[in-house]
Amino acid sequence: MVRLKPIYLFILLFLLSCAEDTQSTPNIVLIIGDDHGWPYYGFMGNEYVETPVLNQLADSGFVFTNGHVTSSVCRPSLRTLLTGLYPLQFDNYLDSMKSKFKNKDTTLNDLEKGLELVKFEHSIIKNFHTLPKMLKQKNYKSFEGGKYWEGTYEMGGFDDGMSNRFGDELFKDYHLLLAMAGGDGLKFARETQKPLYDFIDSLDNQPFFIWYAPMLPHTPFNPPEDLLALYKNKDISESAKVYYAMCTWFDRSLGEFIKYLERKNLLENTILIYVNDNGWQQDPEDDYTGSLEFSTLGGPRGKKSLYDFGFRTPIIISYKWLKHKGERYSGIVSTTDLFTTILDYAGVNKPNYLPGTSLRPVVNGSDFHRDKIIHYIKNPRVPGDPWSNDSTGYSYRTNRWHFLWVPERDFMELYDVKKDPFEQKELSSDSIGVVNMIKKEIITWNKEILNKAIFP
Repeated sequence: MVRLKPIYLFILLFLLSCAEDTQSTPNIVLIIGDDHGWPYYGFMGNEYVETPVLNQLADSGFVFTNGHVTSSVCRPSLRTLLTGLYPLQFDNYLDSMKSKFKNKDTTLNDLEKGLELVKFEHSIIKNFHTLPKMLKQKNYKSFEGGKYWEGTYEMGGFDDGMSNRFGDELFKDYHLLLAMAGGDGLKFARETQKPLYDFIDSLDNQPFFIWYAPMLPHTPFNPPEDLLALYKNKDISESAKVYYAMCTWFDRSLGEFIKYLERKNLLENTILIYVNDNGWQQDPEDDYTGSLEFSTLGGPRGKKSLYDFGFRTPIIISYKWLKHKGERYSGIVSTTDLFTTILDYAGVNKPNYLPGTSLRPVVNGSDFHRDKIIHYIKNPRVPGDPWSNDSTGYSYRTNRWHFLWVPERDFMELYDVKKDPFEQKELSSDSIGVVNMIKKEIITWNKEILNKAIFP
């Protein structure tokens, strides 16, 4: 019988433990919910919403229960997932480029200029180092499906996808906003997932990256009848029944895709990462059926607002060789971290200009602490004014404090979310010192972010 010396045994055990987190060039699927509020999942403790597939993903994965998106509306939030940058950085660059573009052609009338500017913004992503572009360093093939907002899939660096038309050809078939949000890509999962399956079937043992972003549970609220029937006899409002059925529709669509991966024996080498683009508020007792604002944006503290219902999201990272299955981390993390995390799992070095931090060490059991998260949004929704035009909102979040600030509207609120997670007791007038300290930090952060590089 061969006996290993203690030092060799230690080295062997160390290497084996490292190997559990090592998979040669794993496939990566970024799963993005659309308008799914953070409390409306079974795995987050909700007793009404049926999300069995996401519950299983959480049980088999690592859950960040206190994730935060960079914007409470979809387009800037999705841009963070595509580029790793804060919306403030992206918007600053975009505004400077739009200013140059406006001065290019003086022969167009105002309407023509406006349409050309829309097309220009719709294709600006070509200038950025996007996630699919950077993954090409490791020979990844990539597919875009669903909500996207950035022109054709090629413009964002994807190899294939469903958003495959641009400009006048697209605008003639869709309302302008739907055209820009993804056009044909918005059929993904609502009507078909076959283009995704065809893409994966066409690969010759190449690693793939999937942008899996169905426009679900987003409006239009037209869930399949069998899913709506699940909520028919529950003691909840009519708008809650419909919205929760939409959440279940997303869940079922994801389950169909995961079953496909299982049939193809691809799940063993695939990392599934779930996040939401922005939040929503639809509590079981509230009925928003007759309200244009609430049926479009959800409850008053949800989408487009500065509250946690707008910014907070669970994040799940799941794969077969994960060591810490079912574990949870309650500290604050940002979706800026996901770009860096995906690069880490793919073996791509993180460029220095990216603001995010890889979450992979946390998934492996390492300590991690972030002091604060600061985000901004143009024209935020505030009580009594859902559109709040020509204003800028800031959300300052720590593990204890959440401060909401719209300087142009003289609006500010402060909550102790450690004691008051649903933000019911407003404290700003009783905490002037805390408020002044936070305002200074926001002003400093704003200057620092605008001075950061956004390209290598």
